[in-house]
Amino acid sequence: MNAHLFSQVEQLAEALLSAADQDDETLFYQLYEQLSSLCKLHAGKKSDHPLFLETLADFTEDSVDAVALYQRAFLIADSLKENEYKASIQFSLAQRLAELGEMDQAKDALATSEKFASFTDDDELKGEISALAETLN
Repeated sequence: MNAHLFSQVEQLAEALLSAADQDDETLFYQLYEQLSSLCKLHAGKKSDHPLFLETLADFTEDSVDAVALYQRAFLIADSLKENEYKASIQFSLAQRLAELGEMDQAKDALATSEKFASFTDDDELKGEISALAETLN
């Protein structure tokens, strides 16, 4: 893993949150494009990581586009056998699918998230999964 890349993604995410909080759309979209370019630059390379696409999806306004990004991120996480990423990606995917009214798919993604979360120590994510499960049922 390249710590510099992770740091770049983290800094972009923080800047995106700040731009959103300040309602600075111009800056938000500039930062979003930087993150998108970073994802494209590393796509399919050894440096590619699910965190990149998951972060991009988190800031993607269109839920259909976000779903596609989460699905791509999950494939990378699965190939790396990263249960924590698989759990968080599937959780976010479930949220977006629910927003789109795709309740059966959302429940399936949430069940997958719960399965992978059971192999982690992430109690916060497990709690979020339980809360979303109550909402979906």
